[in-house]
Amino acid sequence: DINDKRRLLMDGLCQQINATAWVWSMSEFHPDKPPSSIGLIHGGFDEDRLACYLEAINHPAMEAVSRPSSLELQKKGVHLTRTRLQMDPGSLLDKSAAAPLWIKTNIGPLIMSLRPMEGGGVNAIRIYRTLDEAPFTDREAKIAHILLSEIPWLHFTAFPDEASHHITTLYPRHRTVLNLLGEGWSRKKIAEHLGISINTVHGYVKVIFKHFCVHSQSELLARFSQSDGG
Repeated sequence: DINDKRRLLMDGLCQQINATAWVWSMSEFHPDKPPSSIGLIHGGFDEDRLACYLEAINHPAMEAVSRPSSLELQKKGVHLTRTRLQMDPGSLLDKSAAAPLWIKTNIGPLIMSLRPMEGGGVNAIRIYRTLDEAPFTDREAKIAHILLSEIPWLHFTAFPDEASHHITTLYPRHRTVLNLLGEGWSRKKIAEHLGISINTVHGYVKVIFKHFCVHSQSELLARFSQSDGG
């Protein structure tokens, strides 16, 4: 199974560079749009911490934080791997409204590796340490880049279908619900975690289904798995 292979590789990389958690996804990066991800595969997170992570990464304030990386990727159009210091030298994240969510998630140092896909979008691989751990070194980032850039089957060549590509048009809360659905969460559990009514969740799910032209959760998830990884 391609996702089991990805998990095995990412777990091994994290051992090699002393990382504690990782996330692989198909994502959209554009300087004038909020970053957004689907098809999440991950390791090193328990359920509650992952849910906090999804809220953090979908926060509207992340648009300004991700803008420099988006501009660099748009300009160069090649596989890029960057540490948090390289992506955010002005520490915009620490000053943003999303900062409390990242603290709650217990994420500090990071490496992000972005590989462009055909027709737009990227394979986004994020590698994390906890708040009390030291930043990643340039050497560790280079080790990650060599491995992640030289293994083509790790990456999708394109979004599985055109409808999956326009995830940035969903509001941040819709994207969070989409990610939690992808984790197999029930609508009741999503409502309890987000502190909203189950009817509100039903409404969000209806919008998500309409957005991707599907009629069920299983059909929705199939949209992001129908590829052999290139």
